[in-house]
Amino acid sequence: MLPARGKALISADLHGNFADFDALRRRFDTLRAGDDEVHWVLLGDLVHGPSPAARARRPEIFDYDDASPELVEAVLELRRQHPEHVHVLLGNHDHGHVGGAHTQKFYDDEVTTLELRCTPAQRAAIQELFGDALLSAIAPCGLLLAHGCPDDHIRAYLDLDEVDLHLDANNPYHSHLLATFTRSYGQHAEVTRRLLARISEDVTPVQVMVHGHDVDVAGWYSESEHQLSAVVFGAPPENKRYLEVDLSAHYKGASALRPGVELRRIHGDDPTT
Repeated sequence: MLPARGKALISADLHGNFADFDALRRRFDTLRAGDDEVHWVLLGDLVHGPSPAARARRPEIFDYDDASPELVEAVLELRRQHPEHVHVLLGNHDHGHVGGAHTQKFYDDEVTTLELRCTPAQRAAIQELFGDALLSAIAPCGLLLAHGCPDDHIRAYLDLDEVDLHLDANNPYHSHLLATFTRSYGQHAEVTRRLLARISEDVTPVQVMVHGHDVDVAGWYSESEHQLSAVVFGAPPENKRYLEVDLSAHYKGASALRPGVELRRIHGDDPTT
């Protein structure tokens, strides 16, 4: 649970793009210089950049060096500097390194491909960062955060604390929570409404499910008034977005997260910058 004052940066799916990470880090540092109560929530999939074949096929989106090991080490260092203000949520690509299924987006086995080119220290950093990652977080300004866009099968929010990251260590209910919070795409509006109502009754009022996991060349999309994704990976550089929200505000729906105000471009100036 984030505090009810200050600001939060919310970004998704860096997939080893250090230039995107560095731009967000500079914004975080700028905001922190003016207010100690600034948080950064990373919504998972920090690792697994495009293969050479993908870079050649879609250079407008995928033409960057995969700096996954360096990015992980930089996030760890940032957490050491700001231990209460940098929060990492688990994505399905991250999960493969700490007990989850091995993803196959750019290589037949992305987990093995990455770990084979890492030093022992880099592999240890990956284990440390993702082994300690969260499945979800809540911003009391009305936002439920996760990598995936989960369904409504959760009984209580604190049940997420009982989930083991190793797939074979869970009962069917906890296995489902692990899967839906890390791998589900956009849900039907009524499913998300039921999810948000359940979390609101259980913890605190939330009106918007903010997630990553999916792509859109426009840099953001909304499945309904109750779901929104600010897209980094899969959008061209000029369209990449993140959220910058006021934690003391109250966002009643996705349309309250306004382009150029809360929904901001990573590269280039927004009208309000």
